[in-house]
Amino acid sequence: MPRSLTWPLAGRAVVTAWAWLCASACAPMALAQTAWNADKGVVLVGKVVTLNDAGEVLPHARVWLAGGAIQAIAREDEALPDEAKDAPVVDSQGVIYPGLIDLHNHPEYAIYPLLPIHRAYRDRYEWRWYSDVYNKRITYPQVVLAQSQYLGLALEIGRYGEYKALAGGTTSLQGGRNNLPYSKEECLVRNVENSRVEPRVASSRVDIGRSAKEWAAMQDERAKGPLVVHLAEGPSPRMATEFNAIKESNLLSPELIAIHGVGLTAPQLQEMATAGAKLVWSPLSNFMLYGKTAQVQAAKRAGLSISLAPDWAPSGSKSSLGELKVADLVNQHDFKGLFSDRELVEMVTRNPAQAMGWGHRLGQIAPGYLADVLVVDDRHADPYRNLILATEAHIQLVAVRGEPLYGDRQLLALARGSEEGMETTWTLRKGGRSKAMMPNCPNTGLPAQSVAETAARLQQGLRFDARQLADKLTPQQRAKDFAQCGLSAPDASTPVTAVDAKRLLACRYSLPFERTRLSPLTMGQDPDFLPRLMRNPNLPKYLRKLPAYYR
Repeated sequence: MPRSLTWPLAGRAVVTAWAWLCASACAPMALAQTAWNADKGVVLVGKVVTLNDAGEVLPHARVWLAGGAIQAIAREDEALPDEAKDAPVVDSQGVIYPGLIDLHNHPEYAIYPLLPIHRAYRDRYEWRWYSDVYNKRITYPQVVLAQSQYLGLALEIGRYGEYKALAGGTTSLQGGRNNLPYSKEECLVRNVENSRVEPRVASSRVDIGRSAKEWAAMQDERAKGPLVVHLAEGPSPRMATEFNAIKESNLLSPELIAIHGVGLTAPQLQEMATAGAKLVWSPLSNFMLYGKTAQVQAAKRAGLSISLAPDWAPSGSKSSLGELKVADLVNQHDFKGLFSDRELVEMVTRNPAQAMGWGHRLGQIAPGYLADVLVVDDRHADPYRNLILATEAHIQLVAVRGEPLYGDRQLLALARGSEEGMETTWTLRKGGRSKAMMPNCPNTGLPAQSVAETAARLQQGLRFDARQLADKLTPQQRAKDFAQCGLSAPDASTPVTAVDAKRLLACRYSLPFERTRLSPLTMGQDPDFLPRLMRNPNLPKYLRKLPAYYR
């Protein structure tokens, strides 16, 4: 812990009642966020896990972040450049890692709790296209919440996904949809599809092409940068045919980053490795939905690059930090320790950076690399095991582009030189340790909005209040939706009423389907997550040990 700050280490991260209540309902005015002095930067002191080729761990070093990059690293007997003398020094007594890179997420769905899943599906098409309950829990709510003709909360939805990523130590995030306003400008974490880490920018696809036009578009996208594609998500035989379609369309190449791969065979994984393609593994979501996951042992034997990522909130971990614990259990029980702890940590840092073509700029702590870093408590002698065991409660600081954006409130204030613009997001009951965030993006066109205000608007939206919707609906939209339902609409000169909105919600979207609580940002704020997860019938028995990581 920081030398200047003392608090007992929290065991399980239990949020005080007032903190989450305020985060969901208080909705204070958005805090102004002062511009970060990027030139001066900050000096972080602690144990440094470089993730470089040699696997160097520096027991006590200073890392100077300035101008958006790691300017210098000084070991215990070395001096930093004179230019670092004006930077605030944060001696965390923690462990400094590269920021986590999440190569498989759908952040616009970060607002939803875990789905109640009662059986194993054969593949992604079975539950997405043919499940009316899924539509009522996810698809229809998302339409009403996000689209401007209804509640118009797309900005809040996008920002909440970024807040959840930061709270889990993520500094780069895949999957932001380009039709949501937040994805047009890089705000807090890096957006894989937009971030100019390298000139070539990634494209992401949930569904692979189903027509010649779509395949041609995918080939064009691959020419511009990495192509991140959901591939063979599920064990059904038709999933293996997706690989053949990718191969025959000349998309099997170093630019291909394949997500899931549950239905891929060992020979297909070998072909991917030979072609230089990469795999993203999301074990928790795979087990929850299908009862099995990808043949990762075969992928390793083939020499295939493997990254680890959580998928999404409705059937996955809250962040890559949480998914590390799932992978740890799978590795111990199914794989018999095939992967070392260092290799697991590389799956959320070094490997995804290399998969994106960012290997010379991110994924390591080294001079000249971009300054995306994560600092956590030092609780285990092995630094890689330390990260695997860390929970959101143990995160001390997260910096993106060199700017401290999240962490322990006192440390964040020390790193920034001021508390201005900071917002407390949750407080541990044990020791009163508070986490704070810089929620706004002053260098963008995005409006200021606090985390609490964002959460309150989303929770209100999830109630699907007919009166609130009536205030947004136009008579023209009412007529359009009523026609879809076979209902006759009132005359266009008649104002939209709550009764109209209620009929529209029920007829067109089967809403409100059930009472939905906004998914909290962290495990420590979410008492429902683990009990709901443990009720899933598809999990292997050893995943019942997952709650032990959070005690």
